[in-house]
Amino acid sequence: MRLMTLVSLGLSLSAGAALASEPLAFEGRWECEVAQFTFTADNYNNGTDDMPITDIAADGNGYTLSFEDDYQLHVSVNDDGTLYWFSPVSGDSFTCTRLY
Repeated sequence: MRLMTLVSLGLSLSAGAALASEPLAFEGRWECEVAQFTFTADNYNNGTDDMPITDIAADGNGYTLSFEDDYQLHVSVNDDGTLYWFSPVSGDSFTCTRLY
């Protein structure tokens, strides 16, 4: 019984590690009408500036990305594979197509 518990625990941990290493849906390089935006799990580049991401929160069908100075963006990948980008601060929104 103890061996089964250890094997089960090991499989759970392995599955969790595999899920954690999966890229987030928004990661990649996107053509976003005004510039090419690049997202990683740690960084956002708006075409000119690198901005470290301080927090990522699942928000409905998308994600809220937080940065220094309480700045936030909302991103979500649409059913057609495009990315919806929205800044609640400026009110700007873009539909982006994946470059890679």
